[in-house]
Amino acid sequence: MKTILNIKGMMCGMCESHVNDAIRNNFTVKKVKSSRRKEQTVIVSNEALDKDKLASVIKEIGYDLVSISEES
Repeated sequence: MKTILNIKGMMCGMCESHVNDAIRNNFTVKKVKSSRRKEQTVIVSNEALDKDKLASVIKEIGYDLVSISEES
């Protein structure tokens, strides 16, 4: 399962790491990669992630979650 988050507010590599760490600490994922240039985080996991929890985690660390999309 691939989950794509569109996130506003990432300005540097540390911001990308901050988002990646928050995702890893709150969800069981195979892979997570953030890009400040694309304003996007791509998460690969075995099962669908809780969208409300994703939104809460991103907001908690100070970024704006614009949208969430999923691909099988």
